[in-house]
Amino acid sequence: MIEPSRIFPKEDRELRRLTRAREGYVTDMTREKNRIHHALESCGIKLSSVLADVFGKSGRYLLNSLLDGVELEEMIKGIPVKSIRKKADQIREAVRGSLETTQIILIRGGLEQIESIQRRIDELEGEIKNRIASRREDLKIAMSIPGIGFTSAVTILAEIGDFKDFAKAEQLAAWAGLVPAVYQSDDKLVTGSITKHGSKHIRWILVEVAQAIARTNKSELEILPQGSG
Repeated sequence: MIEPSRIFPKEDRELRRLTRAREGYVTDMTREKNRIHHALESCGIKLSSVLADVFGKSGRYLLNSLLDGVELEEMIKGIPVKSIRKKADQIREAVRGSLETTQIILIRGGLEQIESIQRRIDELEGEIKNRIASRREDLKIAMSIPGIGFTSAVTILAEIGDFKDFAKAEQLAAWAGLVPAVYQSDDKLVTGSITKHGSKHIRWILVEVAQAIARTNKSELEILPQGSG
C-alpha cells in the first residue's frame, strides 16, 4: 500500500548534480560580491548608489581604478560607458573615501575569486547544455512561461525529472513542497505555510522566477481555480 520512492535514471541524476553545483557556485559568487560591497562601504565608497551592477563593465573599471590608486577625476574621464560618465557628480559623491591597504588586498582577492567561480560556472553551463539536448521539447515548453529563461528551465526540469510521474499538477506541487500545510482542530481545517517537503532547489528557483515575473510589467501570474490543473 506504500507508494515507492521516485528513483531518477542515471542521466537525470547527473543533470541534477550539475544544476545543483551551478547553484552552489552562484551562491559563492554572491557571497564574494557582498564582501566586496562591505569592504568598499567600510571606506566610505558607495558605488552601488550610482551603478546598478558594480561588477559590470563600468563598475569593474572603477573598481580596478580604485585599486590602482587612480585619481578620481582621471578615473571619471576614462569610464567606458557614456551614460555612466554623465553621472560624474554622483560618482564624486559616492567616492568620498579611499581604500586602505587591507581593503585593497581583500577586494583584489575577491575579484580573483569571482573570476575563478565564473570560469567554473561557464564550464558547468556548457556541460548542462549538452545534457539537456535530449529534452529539447520540454525545455522549449518550460521557457515559453513568462519569467523562465534557460537556466531556470533546466533547473526545474532537472529537479522534477520525468513529469509523467505526476498525474496532476497538484501532485507535482505537493511533491515539491509548494502546497500549504493543513491542520485540523476539532471540525475546522486550517491551512498554514507551504510544507517545504522535497527539493529545496526547485523552490529556490521558482521563487527566483516569481521575482523576475514581478519585475516585469508586461507579464502577470494567472491564478487558476483549484482543480483546474
